[in-house]
Amino acid sequence: MGIARNDKVMAGVIFNVFEGADVHVSVAGRGFTKCFLAEVGRYVFDQLKCERMTIQTEHPSVVSIAERLGGKVEGLKRNHFGVGRDAYLVGILKSEWKF
Repeated sequence: MGIARNDKVMAGVIFNVFEGADVHVSVAGRGFTKCFLAEVGRYVFDQLKCERMTIQTEHPSVVSIAERLGGKVEGLKRNHFGVGRDAYLVGILKSEWKF
């Protein structure tokens, strides 16, 4: 799922590692709108019927967005993206989703 402006992809999410109650969400780009984020939630919680989504990121800005959407940092995976590149593990529960 993505956002395009002037025929150029600006941002997007990829849904992977679907485990029934959980789906991992990979996030890239900038310019996420409230409408787009609401659609992400509708897909994960209404269509897939998940109870949570999981985000792994090394970017504090992504953590901040996830927290504003109701997410909580659940851990840190050391060297997940390579030496010195840790991953924050962020979970967003259906009951905590802000949209």
